[in-house]
Amino acid sequence: MNLAAQRFKDMHIIITGGGTGIGRGIAHRFAAEGGRIVVACRNSTNGEQVVKEIQDKGGTAMYIQTDVKHEESIAVLISKATEAFGPVHIAVSNAGITENVSSGLDITLEEWDRVYAVNARGSFLFCRACAQNMMDNTIKGAIITLSTLMARSGKGMSGAYASSKAAVIMFTKNLAKCLAPMGIRVNCVSPGVVATAIYSAVEDEMMMERGSFADWLVEESVKSGQLLIPRAGQPEEIAAAVAFLASEEASYITAQNLSVDGGMDWCW
Repeated sequence: MNLAAQRFKDMHIIITGGGTGIGRGIAHRFAAEGGRIVVACRNSTNGEQVVKEIQDKGGTAMYIQTDVKHEESIAVLISKATEAFGPVHIAVSNAGITENVSSGLDITLEEWDRVYAVNARGSFLFCRACAQNMMDNTIKGAIITLSTLMARSGKGMSGAYASSKAAVIMFTKNLAKCLAPMGIRVNCVSPGVVATAIYSAVEDEMMMERGSFADWLVEESVKSGQLLIPRAGQPEEIAAAVAFLASEEASYITAQNLSVDGGMDWCW
């Protein structure tokens, strides 16, 4: 599309996990369309780098260090963000981690809790706080959560990650019902195979070369007939779906989970 359309001009948009991968792509997409971007993540080097990239292109952005699993960190995020850019118009809950041991039999309780704290609890805390800010300021905004294709079928690869992301989908639907009377839409995007650093733990467990898992998974999925578009997705393609659901073009869409996965979802 023509990004000169500026669908999000002067809107305040917060993106958790915005310092790398898909989150970085989402931040750049909204900034290119005129949004005022808050990049929220734990790693200050990554977050500040994305802000610099956006500013170098003439966009508006700021970084706020955030740990989504802590309610007080979310409160500070909302306070600082609204002080700088006003009420929240769009919230993107993208922060997520995977486990270091993927077997549901072998994963420790501590590892299970660590993954759920970020993926499920973090999304819950962030989305609820942003929703409250929208309601307090009578903003008919949009909230987008990020899940995964694995939430529909872990394929034996994931214990905590897949189930925590399945929880995100159901929470999204519940929140959409709660917020519909206030005119706030809530939707989810579930990416398929996208080459990002989130696979690093899996690569370590499988003793694979760093950065090779996505290509391997694509190859195996094509061989088995599961992947209809025979390549990995790009962060920019996930960002396009998120931007669509946040825009007025999706004004009649809420409580949905949009799979952006090259067609892999057809057989899962």
